[in-house]
Amino acid sequence: MKTKYWLPMLLTALLAIVLATGVALAASTTEIVTEHDITRQAENTPPTDNWVLFTRTPASSGVFVVGPATPPVGIGSIEFETPTGSDKVFLFNYDHIGTPLAAIDAIRYATYRSAGSLQQVTSLNIQVDYNGSDPEGFTTLVFEPVYNTAQGAVVSDQWQTWDAYAGGNAIWWSTRAINGVCATSCYVSWQTIVNANPNATILGGFGVNQGSGNAALVAAVDALTLGHAGNTIVYDFEPYEVAKTQEQCKNGGWQSVTRADGSPFKNQGDCIQYVNTGK
Repeated sequence: MKTKYWLPMLLTALLAIVLATGVALAASTTEIVTEHDITRQAENTPPTDNWVLFTRTPASSGVFVVGPATPPVGIGSIEFETPTGSDKVFLFNYDHIGTPLAAIDAIRYATYRSAGSLQQVTSLNIQVDYNGSDPEGFTTLVFEPVYNTAQGAVVSDQWQTWDAYAGGNAIWWSTRAINGVCATSCYVSWQTIVNANPNATILGGFGVNQGSGNAALVAAVDALTLGHAGNTIVYDFEPYEVAKTQEQCKNGGWQSVTRADGSPFKNQGDCIQYVNTGK
């Protein structure tokens, strides 16, 4: 019965510790990503935006869709299709360049396989500088559910969330030989990579990748997550973003938001009226 008396004092004491030590409280944010936020480019071209969808062939596709089924966040996802083993598509974000791998404490994403076989599904990639200073220290770290059997088998027609950090125990591989890890065929824990490469940082893209052998695979991705130093961001892939504030309508913003049913606005005034009245 005395809880209500000491709890405020405890919270006040914790806040005082944070202010005195400079330690930040953990924070989690969600960022909606739609077609308006990405730039589409051919594979092996320099990124021109902070979100880029790269494709290798015309048949390689990535489309923002409603569903499938009930996504883990929001109403939609991004769906990738690679009809043949030669197709490849990947979506990378470039907002985390310079982040030390040692500071990362959360990496997750969710997949929904609509078509495919065996353990095929979209992978998670991070482009890194494994020694933190040498321009030649580039590699791509790859997480695939097939090598993380403790998290279960890949199945079709249901959402599955993959923990690519798992307290440092998630299994990864490297596209190039780096300290403590051979190229392509050494499957080691995230913590093993960090311990062997303590100065490694994110050098380029963080995102998801499908193709190069994933023939006849159709898979959707949502809730792409990265956390470092106690702060976590969840990327929510959606077919559209619903207008909720007048600020979203201003300076041309009305063109990149919609009504709840996905229908577009005619102009800024139309958008503001919807925010104010719901009509």
